[in-house]
Amino acid sequence: SPCSAPPNASVPGPCDPEDLLDGVIFGAKYLGSTQLVSERNPPTSVRMAQAQEAVDRIKAPEGESQPMTEVDLFVSTQRIKVLTADTQEAMMDHSLQTISYIADIGSLVVLMARRKLPRRSEVAEEKRLYKMICHVFHSADAQVIAQAIGQAFGVAYQRFLEANSINPSELSPRQYSRALEDQEQYNAELTHFSRQENCKDVCIQKQKGEILGIAIVESGWGSILPTVVIANLMHGGPAERSGELSIGDRLMSVNGTSLVGLPLGTCQSIIRELKHQTEVTLNIVHCPPVTTAVIRRPDSKYQLGFCVENGVV
Repeated sequence: SPCSAPPNASVPGPCDPEDLLDGVIFGAKYLGSTQLVSERNPPTSVRMAQAQEAVDRIKAPEGESQPMTEVDLFVSTQRIKVLTADTQEAMMDHSLQTISYIADIGSLVVLMARRKLPRRSEVAEEKRLYKMICHVFHSADAQVIAQAIGQAFGVAYQRFLEANSINPSELSPRQYSRALEDQEQYNAELTHFSRQENCKDVCIQKQKGEILGIAIVESGWGSILPTVVIANLMHGGPAERSGELSIGDRLMSVNGTSLVGLPLGTCQSIIRELKHQTEVTLNIVHCPPVTTAVIRRPDSKYQLGFCVENGVV
């Protein structure tokens, strides 16, 4: 699990980690950029809404022509650059540390880079506002690009640990957060995943032939660590009876088999194959609880008014 992995552990993702040190190039089409103002580390739900707002601002309305520019997207553990496909001139150049969020929305990739607004001494750091430069790209490999950027964060993080001979499980949350901030590598999700108290093994007892009783979805837009999330617990099932799992928990491994970086279908198959076992050990990262929303409508003929893509509303 990421809680106890040694500093030289391999970082899963679509690229060879060594290649990300030098940089990997993806072909894409640049649609445009826009600016938003945001706090440094708002909740994921706010980030998702910001990414969608950027798309809504830039993407041409249905039926209208969408201006696009062929570009090469350069991704490394140091920088993310946008180069013109023909002349290789740099259109944009962002240090990896300034990338605050990555979202893949269908065939679109939203890249959000942070720029600090003029400092106001009376404003606390966590409440200080930042200008977010949101770039929108189109690519058939949108999800792969988003995962590669997330992987670049992971490789940079591991290199930082190696360079400082640090094992995250040996640090207190306060020490670890301070170390990341000193290196300008702060990321709320990495901090959460590195905290020992958020990671645990859950042993579930069940009858042979009984299903585990969990439903999973992909971790969603911009997740630094690509794994699956518990989306539902079957009432009365072994998982719910254990009392140790919550909707929203990240599932890292099953009986010692890592799920990090595996496709959703593969993870679902691994869970289905547990049917004939009587004891299952899950390694999870506990995440904040989710909220159940009850939607009432006067008649079933009325639409709910939202859609779900890859487990995200």
